[in-house]
Amino acid sequence: MSWVPVTEPDRRRELLTAAVGRAHAAKAAAESRELTAPEDDRGEIWTTEDSTTTVWAIPDAYKVVLADLFTNETDPAALWSLLEKLAGVAGWSGVWSVSAYTGQERMAALVGAAHATRVATKMRIAVAGVPAPEGIRLHPMSDVDYAAFRAVSDEEYAQERFDSGSEPTIEDARRVAAEQMLELLPEGPRTPGHRLWVVRDRDDRRAGMLWLRLDEEAAFIYDIAMDEDRRGQGLGTQTLRAAAAESARAGAEVLALNVFGSNEDARRLYTREGYRETETIWSVPIVAR
Repeated sequence: MSWVPVTEPDRRRELLTAAVGRAHAAKAAAESRELTAPEDDRGEIWTTEDSTTTVWAIPDAYKVVLADLFTNETDPAALWSLLEKLAGVAGWSGVWSVSAYTGQERMAALVGAAHATRVATKMRIAVAGVPAPEGIRLHPMSDVDYAAFRAVSDEEYAQERFDSGSEPTIEDARRVAAEQMLELLPEGPRTPGHRLWVVRDRDDRRAGMLWLRLDEEAAFIYDIAMDEDRRGQGLGTQTLRAAAAESARAGAEVLALNVFGSNEDARRLYTREGYRETETIWSVPIVAR
């Protein structure tokens, strides 16, 4: 089976529009909300010579995002072999980055056949049903608190990205982490739309930290961490509930988060609290054939 790049403008636009529509329909179904597919001209469109399989891929220096896959092939192993042949034809290297939205059985079977590594799982919860927190208080971070937070969190975030396969080296992960933190928090703890707190227990002892982005439609937990000597005391659960309470006060109906694939304990905690998975991102080294 041969692969052919689609470069003719009208045909490429037709296939790309269909691919973007499918990808956003899967996201909307997983998140149980309406989404309008945006204009998106990124990446490459490839089809097999018999037009039974179409791929929308977005390559960069380190990875190839498999953004959409439309095929008649029902055997996951055969389909993965076909994608490895595509990588060889296209000259791609690095890793495949594959998203499987909840309900996308074909993508889930595909990453299973590829023996993929879980990079991250996206989860969300409706804040209206979350119990009120007990036994903790949230204090806005001071500049001293923020400096201490950044000294630890930047390196931890970089290590998590490297361990999950997001970047090929720890140096790359540190660079990406620094760039993202600067983009997210250009004004530090006073960046509009973001709230950073120190978590304290009822005796005013420090327990951890919480970082939220608060929007009207949905809130997002960028970081939540309990201090090492305060773990296993139920404080993480209460901090999660406090995050939901703050989200509701801001007018958000949904609270979302990402958990790195290596953090199974966190994923179990979020599941117990009622968070549901909407998307899982997987990584597979590219083996071109």
